[in-house]
Amino acid sequence: MSRLPQRVWAEISLDHARHNLKQIRRAAGRRKVMAVLKANAYGHGAAEMARVFVRDGVDAIGVGDSGEALELREAGIKAPILIVGAIIEGEMPAVVEQDLEVNLHTVEMAEALNQEAARQGKRVRVHLKIDTGMGRLGMQPFQAVPFLHRMHNLANLELVGMCTHFSYPYEENPSFTLRQLERFNVAVDVARRLGYDNLTLHAASSLALFRRKESLFNMVRPGVALWGLLPGDERGLAKRLKPVLSWKTRIVFLKDVPEGQPIGYNRTYYTPNPTKIATLPVGYNDGYRRALSNKAEVLIRGKRCPVVGLVSMDYTTVDVSAVPQAQVGDVVTLIGSDGRQAISAEGLAADAGVSVYELLCGLGRRVVRVYS
Repeated sequence: MSRLPQRVWAEISLDHARHNLKQIRRAAGRRKVMAVLKANAYGHGAAEMARVFVRDGVDAIGVGDSGEALELREAGIKAPILIVGAIIEGEMPAVVEQDLEVNLHTVEMAEALNQEAARQGKRVRVHLKIDTGMGRLGMQPFQAVPFLHRMHNLANLELVGMCTHFSYPYEENPSFTLRQLERFNVAVDVARRLGYDNLTLHAASSLALFRRKESLFNMVRPGVALWGLLPGDERGLAKRLKPVLSWKTRIVFLKDVPEGQPIGYNRTYYTPNPTKIATLPVGYNDGYRRALSNKAEVLIRGKRCPVVGLVSMDYTTVDVSAVPQAQVGDVVTLIGSDGRQAISAEGLAADAGVSVYELLCGLGRRVVRVYS
């Protein structure tokens, strides 16, 4: 069967990803680095990026759930993989079998996991998750004391780490983040008094890594910074990072329309004068948000062209009157640079009214990832 040309794709720069990892290592000093590759590596492709980062020496991979972890094992990733989210009992046989590390959130979860590990004759490496203010997963600090006492009776679990997660490290006023750190340190002190002296301690994600040096402990968990992004970075810390992803499509149809012509569903746009309209084969099914209708711009032959009409499931229309030489097949940049013009992921996310996390994680399965 003949291969089809790409209609919509994301170009992933592995050199930029490696550069960002070097900057993260520089900020982390001699601490361990866990590359967090949740949500298909924030839309960048978890298996391929895991191979890159493991080759470049990261100490561990973090994923959101057991399904993501198993996909990496099936892709041949043998490095330590921590499931940072919750697992349920039915997932435990595969988790134990594949030697995955687990964040523990409850005593009941620990007991069930210990029982499954005993059934398989194995030990599971676990991290105790402390809820210091996120309110989502993990034990309260006061619950850690009785749990740590019980850990001695769970012979098939090996406690290797403790962690927490900041709810809002972007705030200029760090008071709540510092309170979270205090609560975590209390739990860590209890663990040390009970003989757990060599635990891997981790709290800092991307922005905290660069901004909150007191939160680094002995391992850091960068996620979005790996991709050259740092939301909430009012201090310009991300200038040392490079964007990894560009998003592109092609013109598949061109036509000249007269003044007063409605464009797209619901007739939200009428051409103010004779206009050249290009149709692009990208829509909200691909992650190009409907909220970008009549708001965003794209780049064609180094020129900015406005999106006109509603973004639909499969198509987006743009006014290319400023590019009279535009042709069917021309490359269109949705995120990235073309000549002297650029559209950032943060800028497109702002136009869509979503976080850059949502935008990148929403890139659909039709968006082919191309690595270079």
